[in-house]
Amino acid sequence: MLSTVQSPRTRLILATSGVVPSDHGIEERVYELKGSIISYVSGKLGSLPQNILSIEQYENTDGSISIETLNIPGGNIWAIRFSEPDDETVGRSWSVELTLGRIGDEILMGSRLNCYSKNYDFGFDHSVPRVLRSITDHYGYKDYGIRLTSSVIEIKNEDDALFLFDLIKNKKRWRNVVVVAADDSFNTIANVENMAHKLSGVAHVARIIPDASYHLSSIIGKEYSVFDKGIRIYRPKFSEEDEVTRHPLIIKRILEKAPQGFIRSYEGDIRRDCFRATIDRENLATSVPSFADIRAAASKSRLVNLNVTDATDADILQAEINARVAAESQADASLSLAMQEEELRIKMEAERDSYRAQLYSMRARSEALEIKIAQLGGALEVGSRPTNYIEISEWVESNFPGKLVLHARARKALKSAVYENIDVVCDTLKLLAEDYREVCLGRMRREEFDAILNSNHLVMTGSISEERASEYGHEYFVTRNGRRSFLHGHIEKGNSRDERYCLRIYFLWDSLEEIIVIGWLPSHLKNRLT
Repeated sequence: MLSTVQSPRTRLILATSGVVPSDHGIEERVYELKGSIISYVSGKLGSLPQNILSIEQYENTDGSISIETLNIPGGNIWAIRFSEPDDETVGRSWSVELTLGRIGDEILMGSRLNCYSKNYDFGFDHSVPRVLRSITDHYGYKDYGIRLTSSVIEIKNEDDALFLFDLIKNKKRWRNVVVVAADDSFNTIANVENMAHKLSGVAHVARIIPDASYHLSSIIGKEYSVFDKGIRIYRPKFSEEDEVTRHPLIIKRILEKAPQGFIRSYEGDIRRDCFRATIDRENLATSVPSFADIRAAASKSRLVNLNVTDATDADILQAEINARVAAESQADASLSLAMQEEELRIKMEAERDSYRAQLYSMRARSEALEIKIAQLGGALEVGSRPTNYIEISEWVESNFPGKLVLHARARKALKSAVYENIDVVCDTLKLLAEDYREVCLGRMRREEFDAILNSNHLVMTGSISEERASEYGHEYFVTRNGRRSFLHGHIEKGNSRDERYCLRIYFLWDSLEEIIVIGWLPSHLKNRLT
């Protein structure tokens, strides 16, 4: 329904929050912060009343500056909103909202950046407002125990790598972590200093040298690492069971071949992704309340207070009008954000469908080439067979792209694998990627496939009933593309309970992507016998 409504002219671009330490008294610190903000606004938009810091509610004549105060149990929330036209683009303007909440012995600070465009021109360089960068640099702004900064975080050694790993897997983190790999002289292809400057308080930007990259790889896993002048974005809620593509990597080869203008484009895409992460966070409305939300709550509170005092009818009427106007403004802001999210969803679905069509086209071409190579008697395997389980992931990626993929859980399981015959594991994966996939696509009869299984002394059955699988929590399920999927298939060799002599591979068929997903190998998952 929302998709049929005209696109909103106002977009929420950024929403960030954190804590400002109060080293020399909370009241003094709040007053100092307010003064710093008012000084910045006055310098941009003109002078304000001398007693502005003691005024609970304020609106200048042209509506470009608004102040609101909401009293709450244990403290209060002070908010300011100011707007100014874009210097470069006609019909576009910016609105910055800054919120200070004194709650108990903490000072919480939130900020929102909105863009209004009469002509729907939302193509711009993503960079934090200067006032937010100033507060980040001068007031010890922090969140989830981490100091926020507009400088690059330097990762030089093993201890630094451990710090970075802890930051990446911090469950409270909602900002992106952007890690740029450097050489031993700290040289990078991307402009990491500029990136950190423009993402001040919005993302964590780190530079890592080879020695530290090696240590990071050893604890986070090679598939999630970043090295050799590449760039990786670690998105919030990192898990070792995430699909690798959830934390995108731009490799050196791509960056070096790109013209300088394209490198700046990559940097812009990274900043855009970081800004987007700030408004995708859970509980955004309570973590970073909008100015409209605060004004609506404050107007309602004033009306309630007037009704229990000896206020005049005129005062109550005016308070009712103010509360209604504030509520309407709040509803408009909520609708605009909902429309923005719907528009983004439609755009992302279109991009997904486009990429999927490209993937199908490339896969069809690849399979046609494989058939020709086979007809000529050529070898279809790329590279040598793995000699240890750590090498299997890379071997699978090289030989079965678009056909078979190891889920992160399977890659993790390989690290502790003890099955005695790694060649059998590779043969079985190849059989699933090539022959069983042909069965799933209807291009091979099941009887033919069963004959291949028998000749290799393998047995394929259902893993377990989905009802019984639920007794074991997530054991028989994997999350892929945001969906929880059941590992319905199970291929085995050997009857021993000793993991050295017993092969088990659990998988599912993704009919939408036409790919085999390996969820666990090469040992048993839990069942009533194990």
